[in-house]
Amino acid sequence: MGLNNEYNLLVFNSTHHALAAEGILQKQGYKIMMVPVLAEITADCGMAIRVNPKDNPLEILRENKIEIAGYYQVIKDKLEKRIIRLKK
Repeated sequence: MGLNNEYNLLVFNSTHHALAAEGILQKQGYKIMMVPVLAEITADCGMAIRVNPKDNPLEILRENKIEIAGYYQVIKDKLEKRIIRLKK
């Protein structure tokens, strides 16, 4: 599956952490996209970062003391969408 059919989402409880994570990941060279949180996932700030499933940004965020509310894998197959919680 390609990036359009499968991706991971970093979800945050605060806009501050979402924006800080965006800056850190961009400086590290990650290809990311800031997106609204999916309706199936709840988060206080409503912002998420879409990342390639091959990337693993969790260690960098942990080192920079960026809190995440959740880390999810999203798989789209035609009209179906599966969301799998990978980590809190």
